[in-house]
Amino acid sequence: MIECQYFNNDFLTAVQEKIPQKSLLAGTLSDLLGIDKDAVYRRLRGDVSFTFAEMAVIARRLGISLDKIAGVETGQCKSIRLAFTKHINPSEVDYLMFEEYINALKFIKDEPDTKIMEGGHLIPCFLYFDYEYLSRVFMFRWSQNSFDGKCIPFHEVTIPDRMRELQKQSCFYSRHIKSTILLWDNSIFEQFVSMVKFYAKVRLINEEDVAHIKNELTMFLKFTEEIAITGKYKDTGNNVSLYVGDLSSDANLGLIESKNIRISMYWAFLLNNFSSFDSLFFEEINSWLQSALRLTTLISVSGEKIRNKFINSQQMIIDTL
Repeated sequence: MIECQYFNNDFLTAVQEKIPQKSLLAGTLSDLLGIDKDAVYRRLRGDVSFTFAEMAVIARRLGISLDKIAGVETGQCKSIRLAFTKHINPSEVDYLMFEEYINALKFIKDEPDTKIMEGGHLIPCFLYFDYEYLSRVFMFRWSQNSFDGKCIPFHEVTIPDRMRELQKQSCFYSRHIKSTILLWDNSIFEQFVSMVKFYAKVRLINEEDVAHIKNELTMFLKFTEEIAITGKYKDTGNNVSLYVGDLSSDANLGLIESKNIRISMYWAFLLNNFSSFDSLFFEEINSWLQSALRLTTLISVSGEKIRNKFINSQQMIIDTL
């Protein structure tokens, strides 16, 4: 019992470090746990211990490592989580996992100093989810490779309305992040177009669908040009910095940072990622992204000549579809 009390005290200390303001902390925990503030204050005073389920909910939202509190983590062994959400034939668990991610974005959307950063050779999902056919291409590609998917032609790939709405919400709340930094490989559109061409050649994507994909890809490139020229999202006015260069990363790396949350992500299987709240893992991902940043050129707001060259070259690639 004494050891359990130590765990509860260590957890409480970790929570208070995340949100030092007592009134804000009480309100946040009340919302997270669905209990009144009196019950929260009893837990904060130590009169009542947090249950494991309550700790799990709070830790997941605030980025607290329960493994570290329990003494499971070591310097070289960190806790990570595979966010394996199925977008085709999703179960309730898949919906809940996606909603959990969106709720994290909602939780920090009004904070003043938030940042999302992602780099690699794949278009970030928080951008392409706004486009139905582009989203379906990634769903389709996933279905061709996953043991859990079926090799079905593109025209049979459907996204349930509930999942489609969540995809759009992920884009919407991502645009509320105050600063977005994108590091794109120069071949980011070329790889996407080559993929579509291959599946069209083997008749898994028909000509009509290729035309729809081409149209949306052109729309997406126009959106890219707009945010590159202004350096902002049109609807929220939040800052966007777009860099391009020759990146050697085998997968997209990303991070989300706010006053209370630091999440690092290593993207795998196209639609899924390994994520961690661990500070050392966050610094490692950030170090890789900063290293990639030095190999790229800023084309948003500044770098007009390079920006125009990049946009024009990508349009020529899209036109080959």
